[in-house]
Amino acid sequence: MKEETFLSAAETGDINTVKALIEDGIAVDTHDEHERTALMKAAKYNQADIVLFLLENGADINARDNRGTNAVYWAASRGNLEITKLLLEKGADITVHDDRGWTAIDHAKSNHHLDVARFLEEQAAAV
Repeated sequence: MKEETFLSAAETGDINTVKALIEDGIAVDTHDEHERTALMKAAKYNQADIVLFLLENGADINARDNRGTNAVYWAASRGNLEITKLLLEKGADITVHDDRGWTAIDHAKSNHHLDVARFLEEQAAAV
């Protein structure tokens, strides 16, 4: 029950609930049945404050779900440049391939988020 509340709070941007549950001892990398963590859900639903808070509290930035995707994939596929930049600044791996062989760049392009795709390509070239 706490796990569902925690993951839902990350999705909806309920920072107070996220903080309270972490203070209460919930694992920051708690995940759902698809192995999607609170960080992935916050990135997917454009919750920048939650993303930053979870990272500051030890969330695994490169955790992968059962399809092989990570938090930067979710931010990029949803076109959130702010969260994509934040995740890369904190060390997210943009070379990860999902179960179809796609990267975050591929997903950003396929969803017509060309600003995010360009940013990721620039970052990949700089490595």
